[in-house]
Amino acid sequence: MNGFWPGSVNNYFLNLDTCTITMGVQTLDTAQYHSWIRLEQDNTAVYINPESVDWIVPSTAGDRLLQKLISSKNQDGRKQYPGASLAPGDTDFSAIVRESQFLSLLKSPDTADYKGRAHALTLKSLKEFWLHITDKCNLACRHCLFSCSSKTSRTMDFDMITATVFQAYGLGTRIFYLTGGEPLVHPDFQKICRLILNEYPDTLLVILTNGILIPAHLAFFKTLPCERLFLQVSLDGLEETNDRLRGTGAFGKTTAGLASLKGSNIITTLSMVVHPDNFHQMTKMVELGVEFSINAIHYMWLLTTGRASAQPAVPMAELFNYLIEAHDMAAAHDLSIDNITNLAARVFSTPGTKYDLGNAGWESLALGPDGMIYPTPALIDRQETVCGHVSHGLETIWRNSDVLGTLRSLSVKDDPVYGDNPLKYIVGGPDIDHSFHNGGSYLGHDPYLPLHSRLAVWLMVQSAQVTKEAPWPQIRRKMGEKLLHCEKEGEVVALTHSNCVLTLADTHGVVGQFYSAAAQQENTDITNPVCYPDAEMSHIPKSARIRSYGCGSPVLDAGIALGDTVVDLGCGAGVECYIAARKTGPSGQVIGIDMLDHMLALARKPLADVAQNLGYGNVSFKKGFLEQLPLADNTVDLVISNCVINLSLDKRQTFAEIFRILVPGGRIFISDVVTDDPCPPEIQNDAVLRGACLSGALVQPQLMSILESAGFSRIRVVKRFFYKEVLNHRFYAVTYTAFRPKPAEKNMVFYPGPHAAVMTDDGQVLLRGQSSESTRPSDAREDTTIFELDHMGSVSNIDAVNACSCELPPSPVGENAATLSQTASLKTDTKFQQDCMLCGQPLVYLEEQREENCIFCGNQFPANAVCEQGHFVCDHCHGKEIVDVVKHICTHTDATDMIDLINQLRSHPSFPLHGPEHHFAVPGVITAVFRNLGGDITDSDIITAIDRGRAVPGGVCAFWGTCGAAVGAGIAFGVILKSTPLKPKARQIVQQVSEAVIHDLNGIEAARCCQREVWTTLKTVARLSEAYLPLVLRAHGEAKCRQQGKNRECIRETCPYFKV
Repeated sequence: MNGFWPGSVNNYFLNLDTCTITMGVQTLDTAQYHSWIRLEQDNTAVYINPESVDWIVPSTAGDRLLQKLISSKNQDGRKQYPGASLAPGDTDFSAIVRESQFLSLLKSPDTADYKGRAHALTLKSLKEFWLHITDKCNLACRHCLFSCSSKTSRTMDFDMITATVFQAYGLGTRIFYLTGGEPLVHPDFQKICRLILNEYPDTLLVILTNGILIPAHLAFFKTLPCERLFLQVSLDGLEETNDRLRGTGAFGKTTAGLASLKGSNIITTLSMVVHPDNFHQMTKMVELGVEFSINAIHYMWLLTTGRASAQPAVPMAELFNYLIEAHDMAAAHDLSIDNITNLAARVFSTPGTKYDLGNAGWESLALGPDGMIYPTPALIDRQETVCGHVSHGLETIWRNSDVLGTLRSLSVKDDPVYGDNPLKYIVGGPDIDHSFHNGGSYLGHDPYLPLHSRLAVWLMVQSAQVTKEAPWPQIRRKMGEKLLHCEKEGEVVALTHSNCVLTLADTHGVVGQFYSAAAQQENTDITNPVCYPDAEMSHIPKSARIRSYGCGSPVLDAGIALGDTVVDLGCGAGVECYIAARKTGPSGQVIGIDMLDHMLALARKPLADVAQNLGYGNVSFKKGFLEQLPLADNTVDLVISNCVINLSLDKRQTFAEIFRILVPGGRIFISDVVTDDPCPPEIQNDAVLRGACLSGALVQPQLMSILESAGFSRIRVVKRFFYKEVLNHRFYAVTYTAFRPKPAEKNMVFYPGPHAAVMTDDGQVLLRGQSSESTRPSDAREDTTIFELDHMGSVSNIDAVNACSCELPPSPVGENAATLSQTASLKTDTKFQQDCMLCGQPLVYLEEQREENCIFCGNQFPANAVCEQGHFVCDHCHGKEIVDVVKHICTHTDATDMIDLINQLRSHPSFPLHGPEHHFAVPGVITAVFRNLGGDITDSDIITAIDRGRAVPGGVCAFWGTCGAAVGAGIAFGVILKSTPLKPKARQIVQQVSEAVIHDLNGIEAARCCQREVWTTLKTVARLSEAYLPLVLRAHGEAKCRQQGKNRECIRETCPYFKV
């Protein structure tokens, strides 16, 4: 049978009938886990699936389980039982279920046998082009790759540059790099910049410079489109170190150039060649970056050639430590380090994507000042890498050069050193420049590969910190949950980039462009533009009822309540926000969040009109990313979102942010797209499918796991429908809800069925029909999947009417308890426990008293309330049967605590939630407990107190300015003290008691709640008994509310008895 368990509002449950018990007698083929290879960083395990290109960071328990399963390949047989870590005969279902959940998440995309990038890629577009326009330089650096100085003179002719740029642009180049030497000393430097940026309006220009001549060209730079201009400025440490490498006075001149750029809006990276003399100053570069408002830091790994060939290698372990220290410092200042960002784009890419060596020869070429084409700018002047003279035609060289053909035929899988490394397709293999200069070949000689491998694992471990460690097997982070880069053309194989350039990609932009266009023109790539009923949008101007894209209708399904603070993530044009505005009312608030300025502008247009139509304004819009919500902690009741979470670049971080802004007890109600199995990389790397909400879809069990790991409880799938099929891969639209739990407390519960048992997320197995103590969030009682029991054993979290006409009243314990024959005659009719006793409809309180006929006895009485159906029940009929129950229990009980006794009375099926029955129950309870504690009271006295309380009509708390419970307390004291109108002292005490109770009751501004008021009354009575009675009464019983799900007027956290 195919299917899935949708969960429960008490969090994830598993049907042990059909799953766990069955699994307990099946074997598990562990061979499928042998492809995972364990690595470790900072005592944290990371598992790599090299050929499928996937990785996970498991919890400690998950690590232990995987080690056991993987080690089985070295043992006889490959079969293991689920829960094999348990002792023989152990039936710990929770461990079996947790293991099964964990192992189900280890699916990786299916990948065919990989033969290398030459079999997977074709020449499509020459995306970037390097122009080494001069060897001339105003410095003579000790580590210069080309030994440039003011004495070197090769300079590229402007006509050659013009012709080459034209050819490169025609082949698809949109990013041009100017390097040298010092590009700014070229006599036609400004003409070259204007050519690339002004003649070709969609290009980017990156200039690698020592920065000394920036002030001389700054005015010119400001005439260019600065949003497409990037500068990478070289500075190799503090003044003494830099000048030792670059020449005396170089530091001051470069920093003057950096200072001149402040406020120019030109994107600038500060680059440092990491050298044995300066690697200990890597953090100082961050400090300089902060000082000069630099956008990023770039560490250039030293090539051991040219003037640097005699330099000793930098120790890799120390280099790693300094790099991490620099990263931490930069992160504190919102400054990026390109080396880490570049590698992170591969670590946090889509599973199944193979990064296979660099893009040289495929998407990138370089032109030297000699007119020769080379694979990379670092290989210029190496004769064995010459591809041909540019005069032969750029396209001809690109497609037909033997040098480039040989380079393109190489694959990291063939690397003699790195081919067996589990990280080979994540790191991407060696940098061909470093390998060539260090060992004379493109493969096998990159000295920095150990650094990149260690850094990749460090990134994985750091990303897992967003998930707290659980005691059971759990995935704390999985490849693909966080996305910093996706290949835009749906390729399975991707290429790395030269180490000597900054990162320019922006994955947010892929999604943003897609939906910005969709807002302006209907987009058929989005499967489900949502249309809402006119009745839900009548207050929204017709011009604003436009293009709401999604895969569900959470704003209609979420049950938005009056006063809710609602947040719509990815609000788009704001239609759902305006629908929510009516539902939450003037006391509520609706906040729409989107990352696109254009969408926010559309959303804000009808603000004034909607406010005028509603008579209030409660909607606002904010710009922000899902991963960094611009809202304070603990401020939101409900988060809704429609087909947006799949677009998040870091889904774990997004759910952590949602959890942060929710108040305890707050909830999410989200519609989104999911799959049953991991998408192949052809889908995940397709930019159009990503914008269409498909590429970023989570696997459904992974979604549930991430929600649970984020701290959510009562996770439940509400709906699921087929959404779309792409490349034989099916997608589904689901709507799900979950809660940020309130603090947990212990309660007696039982599971009513229909399955044999369920398991809660804390690992407790609840067997059908068996009562047991369970720790649950205090607001989980609203979940009726599990029955919560009160102190009498009655189900307290469902609103049910007891229809049994032969039910006995609760039997008190003790020698004075009523016998079966005594209580058998105390029968009750079927009546509703709240609102109208006949039909259950809400009561309508009348502003003026009027005569009405009682629906039960037919007699006419003055009425202060009728139900919505017009039914009136007189006070006599309201308490007709229950008064006999109260008299019987109060005269036979041996209870010595007033709270315990009133709870026992209220648990009787005929005792209503609210009503005048409480008016006579209170004096009965006080007098009965007084007698049981040794007071001089007879049965006749107790019945007298009850009869006097019965004369107090319903509604007096509003109509008379007193409370029936307060009057009942006075009645009880009057009976105990034998008060009469002629006994001054006793009469005064009775009035003081009623007054004190009223004082304590009116301290809370709230609608009537008879439970709250009788508990408060009895606690006040216990306090007053110390002064006015010969013995002290007790009110220590359980006073924790279990009826908030039944009481529509519940004030929840404001109430002193609300369960917290």
